[in-house]
Parts: sequence; C-alpha cells; structure tokens
Amino acid sequence: MSTILQGLTWSQVWWVMGPEIVLIAGGFVLMLLDAILPPGVKRAIVANGLGVVALAWAGVLVLRRFGQTASLGPGSYVLDDYALVFKLLFIGITFLILLLSVDEHGQIDVARGEYTYLLLFATVGAMVMASSVDLVTLFVGLEILSVSSYILVGVRKTSKSAEGAMKYLVLGAIATACVLFGMSYIYGVTGTTNLAEAGYALYLAWDSYRAIVVIGMLLMLVGFSVKISVVPFHMWAPDVYEGAPTPITAFLAAASKAAGFAMLIRVFLYGFASHFPEWGGLWIGIAAVTMVVGNLLAIVQRNVKRMLAYSSIGQAGYLLVPFAALTGAYHGGNLLQGVSALYFYLAAYALMTAGAFAVLTVVAHHARSEDVDAFTGLFRRSPLLAGAMTVFLTAMAGMPLTSGFTGKFFIALGAINTGYYWLAGLMFLTSVMAFAYYFGLIRRMYLQEPYGPPELWGTPATVALVVAIALVGTIGLGVAPGVMMHSLPSLNWFGQ
Repeated sequence: MSTILQGLTWSQVWWVMGPEIVLIAGGFVLMLLDAILPPGVKRAIVANGLGVVALAWAGVLVLRRFGQTASLGPGSYVLDDYALVFKLLFIGITFLILLLSVDEHGQIDVARGEYTYLLLFATVGAMVMASSVDLVTLFVGLEILSVSSYILVGVRKTSKSAEGAMKYLVLGAIATACVLFGMSYIYGVTGTTNLAEAGYALYLAWDSYRAIVVIGMLLMLVGFSVKISVVPFHMWAPDVYEGAPTPITAFLAAASKAAGFAMLIRVFLYGFASHFPEWGGLWIGIAAVTMVVGNLLAIVQRNVKRMLAYSSIGQAGYLLVPFAALTGAYHGGNLLQGVSALYFYLAAYALMTAGAFAVLTVVAHHARSEDVDAFTGLFRRSPLLAGAMTVFLTAMAGMPLTSGFTGKFFIALGAINTGYYWLAGLMFLTSVMAFAYYFGLIRRMYLQEPYGPPELWGTPATVALVVAIALVGTIGLGVAPGVMMHSLPSLNWFGQ
C-alpha cells in the first residue's frame, strides 16, 4: 500500500528523510565529541561505536518504509522502494567499512572522529542521490559524497595518499563542472530542474532544441562517467585506490560506484526516458570498451590495489550492459527485470569487494606490502584467509555457485533477450580474460612457498566478521539468487 505525502511539515520531513537525518545528527554529535572528549579517551573506538549505532538506527528506519511512497515539496525529493533498496545497500556497505576500519585507525594516523563522521556524511550524500528527482538536490548529494571522499582518500599522511587525493580532487572538480554545465543547458531549455517535468518538456522541445539538449546530456554523462570510473574517464581510479586507506578504497569501489549507478538510473531512465532508446549505441560502446580496457590493464598490475582498481573498471563495464540492454527494453524487453539485474550485481559486487579488501588489509599489515608477492604462500600462513580470498576472486571472475556468476548471468540474459548477443559474448570473453589475473593471485596463494618462515597470521575479530559476512552473502546470492531476484521486480521502483 502506498501513501503519497506532499508538504514540508516536520512529520513529513522525518518520514521521507528520517534515515538521512539520523546519520547527519550522528555525524554532528561525533564532531562535538571530537572537540570535547579528554585526550586520554580513545576517540576512534567511540566514533566507530556511535557510527555503528547511527547506521543501525538508519537501517531500521529504511526497512520500516518499504511499500510507502512520499515526496517533499513539489517532488524534488522522493521516498520510494527504488531509493530504499539503494539506501539499504549504502548503509550495509558503510557498516562493513566501519568494521574494517577498527584496526586501520592507528595505521592511518587517525586519532580523532573525523574518519567516521566523514563516512557517515558520504553515506548521506549517496542516499540523497538515490532519492533525488531534481537536478539541484541530485547535485547536492553528489557533492556531499564527493567532498567527503576527497578528504577520506587523503586522510593517511603519505605521499601516495596525498597524490591520490589531489588527482581525485582535480578530476572530480572537472567532472562537477561538466555536470553543472550540462544541467544548465537542460534547465535553459526546459525552465525546470525537476526530472519528470524536464523530461516531458524535452519530449515536446526535442525537434527545436535537439543540439542543445544532446550537448547538455553528454556533459552530464561525462561528469557521471568520471564518478563511476568508466573508460575513457577512468585514469584517476588506480592512483586513488592505491593511495587511499584500504577501507576507503573498498568504500569507493562499492558504495560510491553504486551511488553513481543509482544516479544514472534516476536521470536517464526516470527523467530522460523518452529519448533513452536513442542512446543505445553510446551505452553499448562505453560498456564494451570499459570491459575490455579494464580487464586488459588489470593483467599487468603488480600492486593488488591497482589490480582491483582496474578490475573495478571492468566491473563498471558489466554494470553498463543493462543500460545498453534497457534501450531495447523500451521495444518489448522487461525494464524492471533489467534494473533488478543491475541492482543484484551491485549488491553482489559490494559484498565480494568488501571481502577482498578485508583480506588485503590483513595481508598488507603482516607483509608490509600490497604487492602480489605478499600473497605468496598465504594458504600456509592463513588457510581461512586464503580460502575466503579464493571465493571472492572466483566470484569476481564469474565462477558458478557464486554471486558474481549469477549476477553476470542475469545481466547477459537481459542483453540476449533484447538482441545484443555479441555484447553478452563480450561479457563472457572479458570474464575469461579476467581469469589471468584472478587465478594468477590464487596460484600464488596455494602453489608457491611463502617468503621467510611460514608463521601463522592472525586476523582481527572485526575484519574476520567482515570476511564472514561477505562470504555468506557471496555464496548465498550465488546458490539462492531467487531470494533477492523474485522480490526486486515487485518493488515500487519509481514512485508509481
């Protein structure tokens, strides 16, 4: 049952933005405590504890709102099941990142609470992007996420961290300028920033203002492409992933990428749906080039973070395949199944990524290196970590009985159902290509002797918990994907 609310009373604002308000309040409480707590208090532990509480509260509020539809004001900010499933994903990812960060605080020289409250603010930005149906509120959410991420990337006091943060800031600022410039063209033609109203106005004005509208959309697409790191706007990702603290790298690879795709769906499938099918060739080209380039460049990487960065670029190509297929969905395909397949793979990718970076955190700490050689003989040092990493890597490669295989299968099936057989074939070929670097790392873990004495490596309890959750999710979604896939198409995707 849906309840449509419009207005700006406190009760309505709380109903629509309750999860965001909780996280914002939690962030400001942490800022205050950071200033008043005495020097002897371990701020990192207090911050992480309060952060987990705020995320749990926000998660409960999200779950209570499923099946409801509401909007603020004239419809610039909406609450629907589409936004809620993404908000639940963002909250879950941030929860795992906070658990993963417990032992990282001393390592990255973060003694105060800004690490945690910046993560909370970044999560709020992602949630705003999922609920925005107005270009202005969409831009606000994008900038909250981006600015918080810039700082988090540079929080570690090393030259690589500073270099990565600077590159991220400069390219992010250029992307922001492109997005704003494109939005200005759309606003100039339509006279509104509301996506639904702008989409209808563009439908009426398409013949008269086609060139201006195309330029505006292309500029917005360029800015969005930088955020999700697709080719040719991907070159920032390897340096940023390598320089950032490992938990923040996991956050960028999972939450930030998911927020970017949530934004793409809102803009191009909700706002500009009337002309979306005409962009089929562009989506196909970007998806194909991104899959090939990402996986090819990952093969030659020696640093595991850089390898996973290029892998993430390749994964972004897989996630763009549904956009190409959805251009055909307007001509007889199933639109909701396409969006559901994209969300399923986003959730699966978030779990396997969080798990892989959790294992990398332990290995890099003990080996004092993020090079592939650090994984040599891991099975003899920590059989459980080696087994878990094997599951995550094979899931990324798309092996059966893992969520990665199931997610790619649903995406490829959507492409086949809409006639893009060669695109589904390219997915298969690039997945085979990915075996070269994924299984190269697995071979090092099992078939090579470790350097030095093979002492056993311990795993912190919080990191072990992240690995366990990621393992259950990765295997569970691979063995029983129907639990999620049967429920997603029945959700209220666009407030209707």
